Amino acid sequence: LPSWSPGGEKIAFSSGPEGNLDIYVMNADGSNRTELTDNLAHDYSPAWSPDGKKIAFVSDRGGNWNIYVMNADGSGQNNLTDNRTPDASPSWSPDGEKIVFHSERKDNWDIYVMNADGSGQTRVTNTTADDSFPSWSPDGEKIAFVSHRGGNDEIYVMNADGSGQTRLTDN
Repeated sequence: LPSWSPGGEKIAFSSGPEGNLDIYVMNADGSNRTELTDNLAHDYSPAWSPDGKKIAFVSDRGGNWNIYVMNADGSGQNNLTDNRTPDASPSWSPDGEKIVFHSERKDNWDIYVMNADGSGQTRVTNTTADDSFPSWSPDGEKIAFVSHRGGNDEIYVMNADGSGQTRLTDN
């Protein structure tokens, strides 16, 4: 899952030999490939902050998938969720103040929103279906996500606080 930097000059992505994924950044033309994480864990799903100064990503350091954040040069890597169940798919709010992600903290995957420093983790969906792959709207007012309600993966949209959940597709 590659991620463009806000100005379009760089691309963050995960890659690695024999399935050991690390986060890399390269120029948009493919030059200057730089490894940002280098460990035995799997690091993947990078997401640039709107100001281009930070990258959120998923890592299984410690044996479980958690949301981490680091500076765009790879320094300052910090676990934001430190949860015993899997967390994945971080996406920054347009103002850079919040991160939305999905987590399997109950019997299924739900959408959570937290402050960019990891505080204030709040579940914003709560169904018996799996809700995943959240993404902020450009104005920061809404979150689109995938839900498996009704037995099919469908696209839903909701207000950033979880209210007003509306199904958009019917496949």
